[in-house]
Amino acid sequence: MTLHPLLEPGWVQAILPELILSAGGMLLILVDAFLPRIKGILAPLALLLFIAAAWAEALISRGGIYFGGTYEMSPITALFDLTFLLAGMLAVLFAREYLERENMEGGEFYALLLWGTVGMMMMAKGLDLLLIVLGLEILSICIFVLVGYNRRAPVSNEASLKYFLMGAFATGFILYGTALFYGATQSTNIGVMTRWFSGAQSTPLLTVAFVLLMSGFGFKLALAPFHPWAPDVYQGAPTPVAGWLSVAPKAATLIALVRLFNAMGPMLPKVSWMSMVAALSTLSMIVGNAVAIVQRDLKRMLAYSGIAHVGYMTIAMLTVRDDSVAAITVYTIVYALMNIGAFGVVSLLTKNENDPHTLDDIAGLGFRRKFYGFALAICMFSLSGLPPTAGFIAKFYIFKTAIESGHTTVALVGILTSITSVYYYLRVVYYLYMKEPAEGSTPAMFGGIFATGALTIAIIGILGIGIFPAQLFQAAGNAARILLRQ
Repeated sequence: MTLHPLLEPGWVQAILPELILSAGGMLLILVDAFLPRIKGILAPLALLLFIAAAWAEALISRGGIYFGGTYEMSPITALFDLTFLLAGMLAVLFAREYLERENMEGGEFYALLLWGTVGMMMMAKGLDLLLIVLGLEILSICIFVLVGYNRRAPVSNEASLKYFLMGAFATGFILYGTALFYGATQSTNIGVMTRWFSGAQSTPLLTVAFVLLMSGFGFKLALAPFHPWAPDVYQGAPTPVAGWLSVAPKAATLIALVRLFNAMGPMLPKVSWMSMVAALSTLSMIVGNAVAIVQRDLKRMLAYSGIAHVGYMTIAMLTVRDDSVAAITVYTIVYALMNIGAFGVVSLLTKNENDPHTLDDIAGLGFRRKFYGFALAICMFSLSGLPPTAGFIAKFYIFKTAIESGHTTVALVGILTSITSVYYYLRVVYYLYMKEPAEGSTPAMFGGIFATGALTIAIIGILGIGIFPAQLFQAAGNAARILLRQ
């Protein structure tokens, strides 16, 4: 006899991190509403909730499948959950002083970060396409509001509207693709689909379903040619939100795609579907790096470089193997540290959000504010893939797995475009240490203990993983093997 999902043993433990974050978001709104005089505790309380969720995640020692075969706990989901929580904690730390400076701190901001993280966890753990879409929509609603959180800035309102409209179209593609997958396989459950794909042949219906799903998820990942929203949205969003948006939702989408590709594994050698993925990866690397070179706005530059980084991560998905999934996992962790760190330094510039944050704004910063200049330089070195940073290790394993899988041409494009990216990343370092600021044109920087703590975490993570990567890769490899052998 099949038990009702709520009578299954251990289900509360399986979703304990999500319960903490969901209830915590409501608590933050209530504190803000009824205790406005202690608004200063909102950020520390949000940080404590993220830490509590991470502690609960670490307590879940037993994996398993829950809620009627639709929700999974495993080592790989734990690693991605911890990545989401890390991104959320860094966003809270950078947002605290930014929101205070802009006079718009509120409990709903931190609540939306918590609830967006719940959506990402659902995407990572979901074993059903409908549950993945539900998690994606929870996340998307939070993003819509967070991007337009600075209601006084027209550029922020415009960015929110753009993301809302384009996100609605992308969701339509995903839902239509899911419906067609159901029509072809008679299920949206990934476990059932895995068994169906093991002995099935491709049909035009499946091909259309795959194209629609990749188009929708390509928007969420900001893969070229689905990327035009990213620079405008990142530029208009509050800078800490842009850093969080550039990392965490992409990680959630990648693990969802890994599950889907793993389910379709037996069929993939018989079809040309992965050639579309290879084309998206190649185009993203070329377009992202080529356009980033000419950008002087820091947020737009990081947006275009993010398109290229997603292209690098997508290389490893061309063949879903233990080492490729491990490489993607490590890359998402490293990318969270270095990209949110870079956006975090930009968020400290006391400048009107309607105005661009240009290279001239950081001229001489390395000498005026030594720690912040050093932190931004480390993030740039890591993003460019220079040793001994974590970015070098992450890119090395991505390209290594691609070459071993036989995707030498795509890997070569990745290596060449990565070399090209060194120019615009080191240009930032040049402005930090070798460019004199124009008289009276350089904005001040406002940063306190929260931002300093976040940058310290980012620096330690970047250098620690870069110098001692073995343990993280071993954990990611073990987790990937468990996922792919289910």
